[in-house]
Amino acid sequence: MTSRRHRPARPGRLLLGLIALAVTANACAIQPESAPNDLSEERTGVFGDPPSGDEAAGTNRIYLLAPATADDPQRLRSVLRDVPSSPRTLIESLFAGPNSEERDEQLDTAIPSGVELLGTRTAGQVVTVDVNDAFGDLTPDALRLAVAQIVATASESEGIEAVQLRIDGTTRVWPLGSGELTDGALTVYDYPGLIESTQPAFPAIPSPAA
Repeated sequence: MTSRRHRPARPGRLLLGLIALAVTANACAIQPESAPNDLSEERTGVFGDPPSGDEAAGTNRIYLLAPATADDPQRLRSVLRDVPSSPRTLIESLFAGPNSEERDEQLDTAIPSGVELLGTRTAGQVVTVDVNDAFGDLTPDALRLAVAQIVATASESEGIEAVQLRIDGTTRVWPLGSGELTDGALTVYDYPGLIESTQPAFPAIPSPAA
């Protein structure tokens, strides 16, 4: 029995087959919508903005970090907050970080995102601030700035002159502005040059006429 040879497909039929396959695939593809649709409640927040701090309003202050410049290192800058003036509420507002407008102005914070305020206790002019152990990954410079932020912010509360910072209720050593370590109470005077002055620049006193 002689076998039949398979003839190659004609070019015209092959072309028609490819066109039909392309049309079918295109019909099954997801087509673009002519107008935008609102996200459903289940899908909102997937691409949300980063957490934002409190509104810059009121008369009380917390301390964030101003951007460094070629001439000046990073320093603390006070910003307004409409919160009660107790050490606890001021520290909680500090831990919330900069708001979106402040981030646009390149204000930042050295406070770790995982920090939690466990409690505050005031005795005379000293407030004890107890936090969880979230500072271990900070560089020495970042830790110095973070501690200065806490001390300066808590000291904005009326009558508070010093801050005792503890980890899970345990006394630890903390860096001063000079880099030296201490386990004592900290004041804003331990961080000279790290806090921007809020005083306006006064004109120079004119020299007496010759």
